[in-house]
Amino acid sequence: MAKTLKLKSKTEYLKYLDTVSKIIDTGVIFDVKEDKLVSLASSLDSTLILHSEYKSDFSFSDTLNIPDVKKLRHVLDTIEEESVDIEVNSNNLQYKGNGVKFKYHLYEEGFITKPSINIDKINKFKFDVKFNLNKATIQRLFKGSTFASETNKIYFYTDGKALMAELTDRARHNTDNFTLSLGEVDFELEPISINLDNVRLLSLLNDDIRVKINTEFGVVVFDIEESNIKLRYIISALTQ
Repeated sequence: MAKTLKLKSKTEYLKYLDTVSKIIDTGVIFDVKEDKLVSLASSLDSTLILHSEYKSDFSFSDTLNIPDVKKLRHVLDTIEEESVDIEVNSNNLQYKGNGVKFKYHLYEEGFITKPSINIDKINKFKFDVKFNLNKATIQRLFKGSTFASETNKIYFYTDGKALMAELTDRARHNTDNFTLSLGEVDFELEPISINLDNVRLLSLLNDDIRVKINTEFGVVVFDIEESNIKLRYIISALTQ
């Protein structure tokens, strides 16, 4: 029986592929689970993991071993229609319609390995710190990083009732710093730092960015959702 990836919105699916390719663009496994497409991608230094989902009605289950996410994204972008049906074969994806035809070959099973992280375990973590950010705040931090250019660390901590984000390096002396207040909160947080470059890799699909921190294990999670796309960025905290 033929298997078909039915993409109701090509634009939305391309956005999903862009999100994954920002983390890693070669050798990514996509699991088709009837009602969604799921992938797990890791940055080269393994300090950032992206667990992403694209919801749709696929009506079958399979595993797609994609050699080059950007290459797939580019060929899909040649299709003018917004609703796209892609045939899934044993070793390739195939499309034919309205003057465009292509065959994209997949890697064999076992050629790519998934990042070694237990998502279920992460999801069961007790997150003792939770707060929201928006795109404007993150963009202000990026602007501040041009001033605090000697560091690539961002610290989150509380000062009284205020939640602060600070760009500095507390392990070095005489480092310029930039601090931004994120508003009042009802919790206390000792300084915890993450790599600013990992924050730059976030796909800010909408204005609602939910942040959760597990201080025991030093894990910071950014949850972002838009329509049929669900993103969970898992970032390991740095040593001070």
